[in-house]
Amino acid sequence: MTIENTSPELRDVKQEAGTGCLGQLGWFFSGAVLPMGSFSYYRKAAQGKVAGAILFFTVFTLVISTLATINVAVSMFSVVGSIQQAYADGDIPEITISNGVTEVDGEQPFVMLNETASDGQSIFVAVDTTGTIQQIDTSRYTQGFLLTRTELHMVTPQNGYQTVPLREINTAFEKETILINSETVSQAWGAMSAVVVILAFIFFALWHMIVRLMIISVIALVLWGIITLLKPNTGFGLVINTGLYAVVPAFYLSHLLSRSDVSFPGLQTFFLLMFWIANLAIYISDIKFFTSEQPLRLWTALIGLPMLLLYIVDVFWQLPSPYGVALLWVISILTGLVLIGLRLYFRFTGQKPEVPPSEIISN
Repeated sequence: MTIENTSPELRDVKQEAGTGCLGQLGWFFSGAVLPMGSFSYYRKAAQGKVAGAILFFTVFTLVISTLATINVAVSMFSVVGSIQQAYADGDIPEITISNGVTEVDGEQPFVMLNETASDGQSIFVAVDTTGTIQQIDTSRYTQGFLLTRTELHMVTPQNGYQTVPLREINTAFEKETILINSETVSQAWGAMSAVVVILAFIFFALWHMIVRLMIISVIALVLWGIITLLKPNTGFGLVINTGLYAVVPAFYLSHLLSRSDVSFPGLQTFFLLMFWIANLAIYISDIKFFTSEQPLRLWTALIGLPMLLLYIVDVFWQLPSPYGVALLWVISILTGLVLIGLRLYFRFTGQKPEVPPSEIISN
């Protein structure tokens, strides 16, 4: 289909965004910032194809899932250094299980854990081959592990008290000697961390990409039914496209509040609905100030680049409180105000700023 055969509104989208590679990339990546304060961007996006909006939503949530997974990976693998340091400092003894007999290179009894959780569950983990501790006191602990000279004692709420001869453990691992030291524990933790990271990515991807898309689709159907009563012949694509881009400011605001230790179920959905309904209300109201066609000015998305970089840094190296959280809020609010103010200025004055070379090339 040529541009001449498309509707005027859709033709404006293509002309503004540019048909070249740079123009399309500029339109795509500006979606990470402009939905924070540009009704024109929502309006143009609503007139585009649903497939394009879903592609943006997929990439945006995939980036979020990847960053969250990297955060989990950094936290998990950083423990390896702590494990090695603990062994080097002698805080944890080296243990050898040979032919069903335990040997410990350190003082005993060695109690690793003796804690009570907030839910009332108490746990006890210890090593003792001297016979001082012969079993776990089930009147005090709901779960725990005790390694003695020849047995492994385990207590769990599901299976109760169990005792396993260490010779069976040697047989199960097909090794006459099992070493529990800095190297073997680090390797075991690394392998477990890799599994956890993979599972975390799958969970984040399913939650952010699939589950959220399903939720947005259901809400879009409800909103579409309401809007068609107010403005007949409104397409479903317009409604869901607006919702898919409203995810951007909703995610940023929910992240800021969660970093401020303010969170409740449905927080992100609340902000999503706030931006979604506000933009749909402006769209169907036909207010001339908002419906008048304006240049997209995709270059204004660069205003949000410092904010995005700060968010990424905060994922890998969480900025210390309270100044780190305050900095996130200040940069985010300034970004939003400058973006809205600049675009309102151009809308009021009708000035068309100098177009950057990248947009000239793309057009």
